[in-house]
Amino acid sequence: MSVGTRAMALWVALLVTAGARAQAPGEPSAVYPSCNRICLIGLLHSYLDALGHKDRALAPFAHDVRYTENNVEMPLGEGLWGSIGSVSPTGLEVADPATGNVAWFGTVQEHGNGAFLALRLKVADGRITEVESVVQRRPTHPAPFGDPAKLQHDPAFQEVLPPAQRRERERLMAVANGYFSTVEQNDGQLFTAFDPDCQRTENGISTTSGAQGAAAISQGCESQFKLGIYRINKRVRERRFPIIDEERGIVVATGFFDHANTFDSYQTTDGKVHATALKWPNSISLMEAFKIRNGLIYRVEVVFTYVPYFMHSPYAYPPAAAGAARTAQPAADNGRCDRPCLFALANHYMDALAAHEPGRVPWAATVRYTENNVAMMIGDGVWGAATARDPNPLLLADTRTGTVGWYGTVAEHGQLSYYAMRMKVDHHQVSEVEVILDRKGDSGPWGDPEHFTHDPAFTTQLPAAQRGSRQAMIALVDGYFNTVQKNDGKIHTRFDPECAREENGQITTNGSFGSDAQGCEAQFKLGTFFFVDRVRDRRFTLVDEERGIVMAEASFDHGATFEDYKTSDGKPAKNPIKAPSTISLIETFKIRNGKLYRIEAIFTGVPFRMSSQWVSVN
Repeated sequence: MSVGTRAMALWVALLVTAGARAQAPGEPSAVYPSCNRICLIGLLHSYLDALGHKDRALAPFAHDVRYTENNVEMPLGEGLWGSIGSVSPTGLEVADPATGNVAWFGTVQEHGNGAFLALRLKVADGRITEVESVVQRRPTHPAPFGDPAKLQHDPAFQEVLPPAQRRERERLMAVANGYFSTVEQNDGQLFTAFDPDCQRTENGISTTSGAQGAAAISQGCESQFKLGIYRINKRVRERRFPIIDEERGIVVATGFFDHANTFDSYQTTDGKVHATALKWPNSISLMEAFKIRNGLIYRVEVVFTYVPYFMHSPYAYPPAAAGAARTAQPAADNGRCDRPCLFALANHYMDALAAHEPGRVPWAATVRYTENNVAMMIGDGVWGAATARDPNPLLLADTRTGTVGWYGTVAEHGQLSYYAMRMKVDHHQVSEVEVILDRKGDSGPWGDPEHFTHDPAFTTQLPAAQRGSRQAMIALVDGYFNTVQKNDGKIHTRFDPECAREENGQITTNGSFGSDAQGCEAQFKLGTFFFVDRVRDRRFTLVDEERGIVMAEASFDHGATFEDYKTSDGKPAKNPIKAPSTISLIETFKIRNGKLYRIEAIFTGVPFRMSSQWVSVN
């Protein structure tokens, strides 16, 4: 047992006692937790020790501990626990004995790559019951990202304030909440108060002094907000303030900044026009520490990461339920829409999208809509940013289930993105829309969307002798996913010798991306994709027997638990995935003579183990 672990155990033994459980509304107990600051910090150190050694036995966890990483709930031991190499020896520590919460801001190493980590632990009865973490790896889109090896925390965070400079927890929360209200739709109006020397650090970089980020436009917290630099923040939502340290004047908060990007330029209060950095809807998830003295915000340190637009915290909303593979159900005979009807509705929908006129779509009484696995209202998301749609999409139809697929591109303020859609039609009305969008700069294959074309085989009707049953075709696609999962060289489906695959507009079976092997079967026999841990949330929502088409949705998990592996020919290979990640996709398969002939997929990266909103309903 380490010194830190022994000290933690001693404090737990001395300080944690069982209390009565009758409580006031909204409170977990009528008696505040008895684990004081030293006790909480000791438990925090035990957690960091366990994380760095990948050994949960080194910290006292509750049997039903909740673990979240970038707003996805998962079993403790997955995500960062599988990829971590080391934890920085020091960090910013904030404890709140009144709520039993403790936070840490620091850095970690994953396979030699540095990342910023902010986490919150909840402690009850001497055990860790919740772990909430925000991890920011090197971003592929514009965002502050300093050198994790050089991260320094302002010593002011650890200074105990003189009593005259302190404020009660309710006022401290109000000051921090006012900061978020100032950020939201930032137009120059202030809803909080700043120290004249207020400074802010984001992912290891000062964004209020120097020449990076917002500091290049204006210096200092208050001056930036008075200028309205952050006008792009449509909402600051799901604000939570789980940790408040009155002695030190610190508030730790979590939340989301939504960038709807319904505009691609804006004017600051000095009359200057600025272009938005990104042209498409996105959100950032954050954990932020505020140092407040004399009721004024003095220092701010934050770790944030991009997440799909309008994603939620499982601490604010329950997570979507997981389930087994699903298939679409037949539509009622009297409500069926034939192939031309389905195609016309899909194109009509896309025209309404580009025109920002959702009222033009014939909606059912109840409609479900998701973008990149996030449920939201029609009119939000890409509905606010799209400016044009592909005039030559790939259209797919399943008249039995009233399902139509649409593959192509959309322009968002002139920037093309790959767009795949599944639409469900009941009685000639749209009842479900599921969209996967991949934007330029996301990781993975990316062809030129200006020249995105579709193999004509997808729209060619098969001779009767080359067709298969719905069940047989679904089994082939499910076998494909089984082949991808932990790809070890074994084949669980059947490939046509001329099978080819296109992903986000790029052919990936001709040796140009990820593998020198040519062809679908050759790549899988080689075990090229051994780094795919799971293929889950599988659904088979569109089947066209006449054309030999199956459209499926799934998520591929990459745990990044290893760096090196061997392909089936005995040659060493490097895992291209350096941190836990997931891709969610809509993928279409052309099947002829009982074999996979063509594959087209549009996929995008989402937080590790993020689930589809549709698994529990279809």
